[in-house]
Amino acid sequence: MVVLTGVGAGLFSGLLGVGGGTIIVPALVLILGFSQHMAQGVSLAVIIPTAIMGAYGYSLRGRLNRDLGVKLACGSVIGVFLGSRIACSLPQGDLKKIFGIFVIIVALKILKDVFSK
Repeated sequence: MVVLTGVGAGLFSGLLGVGGGTIIVPALVLILGFSQHMAQGVSLAVIIPTAIMGAYGYSLRGRLNRDLGVKLACGSVIGVFLGSRIACSLPQGDLKKIFGIFVIIVALKILKDVFSK
């Protein structure tokens, strides 16, 4: 089941640019029974190989702005370290609420954009 979750996350990551936060974390928590903290940690570990392969695939088609990617990565390294420290200090229930609210807000913003065109 874990490998199938990885395949699904990889497929959606390459197809839509999503994966960890929208596929792996919910699957690990809701299907496999992991804690929110563990699911988020595993999801972050999975980002490295999947991001490299995904970026390579987009680069082959000329759809990767390397300069922008490097700049975002530099900021993200700092942000993810700080965010992980904060997340690990929160109770699991609070972290689940924050995660759920974030996913809902992102979904609503995407739907608004889709239907406003």
